[in-house]
Amino acid sequence: KAPHISTPRHVHHFDTYGLVNRLKDGNWSEAQAITTMKGVRVMLAENMDLAREALVSKSQVENETYLFRAACAELKTEVTSRRRAEQEKMRSERAQLQHEVEILTQRLGQEIAAMKDDIKGTFDDRKMAVRNDERLMESKIQRLNYQITVDLQADAKSEVEGLRWVMTRRVILALGAIVIMVVGSLRIYSNTVHEQEQTAKRLARMRSGGTQTDSGSGRGAAGSNSPTAGQEMNGGEMLVDSLPTG
Repeated sequence: KAPHISTPRHVHHFDTYGLVNRLKDGNWSEAQAITTMKGVRVMLAENMDLAREALVSKSQVENETYLFRAACAELKTEVTSRRRAEQEKMRSERAQLQHEVEILTQRLGQEIAAMKDDIKGTFDDRKMAVRNDERLMESKIQRLNYQITVDLQADAKSEVEGLRWVMTRRVILALGAIVIMVVGSLRIYSNTVHEQEQTAKRLARMRSGGTQTDSGSGRGAAGSNSPTAGQEMNGGEMLVDSLPTG
């Protein structure tokens, strides 16, 4: 028998005869169609064997499922325990951080209080220094005012002494001028009285001598009056010269 019509050694999974006929209808030769059909059959058989080897039974699937679920449960338990451990660790770290924050807050409050005390002490020292400076400045101003007052009083005293000396000098000069005027007036008065006496004596002598003598004595009296006026003018010039020029 021909190989292609012999009893097959395995179960056909497709219609080999129909495939050969369809290939013939597609202008394939019979040998080509048979060879192609055999190749497809061999490939399909190999794939079926590979699939049978890869397939597992229901018990194996159940075992694998049980093992997978057990592994998942174990993984879940481990993840849960790790999560709890991480949470506990985070809680402890948070508590530690909170404690450190409280310590830092307390320390910061103490430092702020100490800084406030230092700043307050510095301000108080500065206020005291400013007050001392103000007191020192006030004392300097008082000393300066006292010195200015003393200087002004000294200057005023010196000016008063100078003015007093000037007034005293002027008073002395005025008294001297008055004395000179009085002395000059007395001298002029005595000269005038003396001239009048001489004139009266001459008139008496001339009256006893005659009319010509009277006329001559009249001329002489006129002449004697003119020297008296000259003496009065000289006395006035002496009084004017004796007045103080200051």
